[in-house]
This record gives sequence, C-alpha cells and structure tokens, in this order.
Amino acid sequence: MDTRASIETLLDQAYAARLKQDVAATAACFTEDGCFRANGGPPTASRTEQSNALKAVFEAFEVVAFEQHCRVIDPPRAVVHWRGKFRAKNGQIGETDILDLIEVRDGRIASLTTFFDSAYAAALSGPA
Repeated sequence: MDTRASIETLLDQAYAARLKQDVAATAACFTEDGCFRANGGPPTASRTEQSNALKAVFEAFEVVAFEQHCRVIDPPRAVVHWRGKFRAKNGQIGETDILDLIEVRDGRIASLTTFFDSAYAAALSGPA
C-alpha cells in the first residue's frame, strides 16, 4: 500500500530528476506501464514511450527555476501545483504555473497528467 510518506518521497525523487533534466531518473519513477500525458496529448503505455515523451518535454522546455506552491496527497493520488521558469529551445525564458495530477501504484507513478497554458508554451517556443 502506498502511504502518504512513500508518495512524498516518490514525488521528491521525480521532481528532483525533472529539475536535473534527467529523463532516465524521471522515467524510473514510473511503473513500466505508466501513463505520462501533457495537456491531453497522447498517453504513454511503456517505458520507451515514457522516455520519449519526457525527453521531448525536457528538450522543449528546460526548467530554470522551480517553486512548488502546494502538494495535496490522498493516497494513492496526489496533486502538485508548481510554478516554473523555463528556457525554450529558441532561448526565450518564461514563467508559468503547472498542475500535475498523479496516481501512484506499488511505489511508482502509474499516471501523471500535467496541465499548463499550451498557448503560452507555443508562444514561448515560437520565433525569438
């Protein structure tokens, strides 16, 4: 059974890996069949798909700063609201709020859906 404490630890690991842009360490926080999805995009269903999706997000938006506003844990689910400063591939830097909906199974992330302002993200990653 996933406890509040074990989910806290898992979230600490996952966000630390994200801040380092470490795709492998972030993917290791997921179950093998875990679902990662950004703003309703296609879900992942395997470690390879997770790694590819995470790599695409990490390459598109490097985290420059991270501020967690709140973390609500009701096992086996969690919600994390955070604000990030990101550097897009074109060098532009911007800030936005992110909301992650997470479900944990057997000590790993079984599902993570991340919500952000996709119009802002597109504008930030457009021509500099």
